[in-house]
Amino acid sequence: MPSTMKINSLFLANALLSLGAIALPSAAPFKREPLDIDSRDLGINTSLPDVLRLSELYGAPENNFNCKSARNPVVMLHGLSANREVDLNMLQWELNRRGYCTFSQTYGAWDLVPWIGGLRPMADSAKDIANFVREVKEKTGASKVDIVGHSEGGVQAIYVPMTQAGISDIVEHVVALGPAIHGAKYYGFTDLWYIGGDFTRNIAKVVQNMLGCPACDDMMTGGAVYNDFKNAGKIVQPGNKVTIIMSRSDTLVSPEVSSIDGQGATNVFVQDTCPDDKVGHAGLMWDKSVWRLIVNALEENHDPVFECEQGLGI
Repeated sequence: MPSTMKINSLFLANALLSLGAIALPSAAPFKREPLDIDSRDLGINTSLPDVLRLSELYGAPENNFNCKSARNPVVMLHGLSANREVDLNMLQWELNRRGYCTFSQTYGAWDLVPWIGGLRPMADSAKDIANFVREVKEKTGASKVDIVGHSEGGVQAIYVPMTQAGISDIVEHVVALGPAIHGAKYYGFTDLWYIGGDFTRNIAKVVQNMLGCPACDDMMTGGAVYNDFKNAGKIVQPGNKVTIIMSRSDTLVSPEVSSIDGQGATNVFVQDTCPDDKVGHAGLMWDKSVWRLIVNALEENHDPVFECEQGLGI
């Protein structure tokens, strides 16, 4: 597994540039696009770039429905603009090594660019995710399923059991990394394409501009998902054990936007366990200080399964 130092050297400079270029507020919200959106000509090659496909940081384990474990199967949900092959994929490999059965899919991608996920309306993606959770439960024979999500995936990890019939009954643990529950105060991608540098980020920007990002609108203050959470009698559903993992150094989704009060919810700060870790929003997916808290939440313990480290501050 690549070290944090190696990830730092590969991504930090480009990531800082991209945060300034893409994650800044926009003058107008994203608009819903017509149904023929996937027939558009974007004027660029939208196939998966080799710079991603050939990277050692790209690629997730296959979904093995014959996998057996004493623990619940875990559904992994990537963040905005990511896909199953990137974002939580490194954690997925690690959980497999620890004896977990993990499963993932890309959700919310436009058909024209299937490797950039999480863009479609979140209510539509929630239905797809719910069907996937049901599939994992049925094919593995498990009594319960756990969900781990990052950024938009963290929002969906909580939103799907709240809105999709029967899902809360089959979910036990939910772990959400930096979810924008109470209204994102920004527009643009939260999981930027660091691996491919400017090349992949420029493609993502074209896709955002030409096809739109209804999910961005959904999570903003006043958006559809924001309002669903605001108007919900209970965000955390009975029987679900929800852990929100946040960083005080997260400048994209601040802790007050992520935290949930009420029965069944536990709010955890990375710095309460690892005070010197100044990990940022994107860095939550790679940081072993965070992985430790994820495993603790899934196993309901406080074992120091990983040493604290210095996560990416992006």
